[in-house]
Amino acid sequence: MVDNYSSEQCLKLAAELLERCNGVVVLAGVATLSPGPHEIECSVTEPAGAVARCEEEYKVLVENAARALQASKLGGRLPDRSLQWVVVNDHGAEAVELWRAPP
Repeated sequence: MVDNYSSEQCLKLAAELLERCNGVVVLAGVATLSPGPHEIECSVTEPAGAVARCEEEYKVLVENAARALQASKLGGRLPDRSLQWVVVNDHGAEAVELWRAPP
């Protein structure tokens, strides 16, 4: 897990994990980044649990997370791959996808 208070060494390691597709990186309070060869899937956890939201509300969650990622110390270190955003309910044993942003 990294955040804006993480050491340079920790941020460098997180960026290397994403570049090499060797592991998942959690940007605290923002998203879980799962790298693939062509894109990075950015999972945003639904903060309200089982509350039903409309598509526009999911879009706002993703837009806010995307801005936070871009503004973070990790944001400038991301590999040159597209970001695929999803909203998940991760308050149990298994994450369930609630909404996926169009490519």
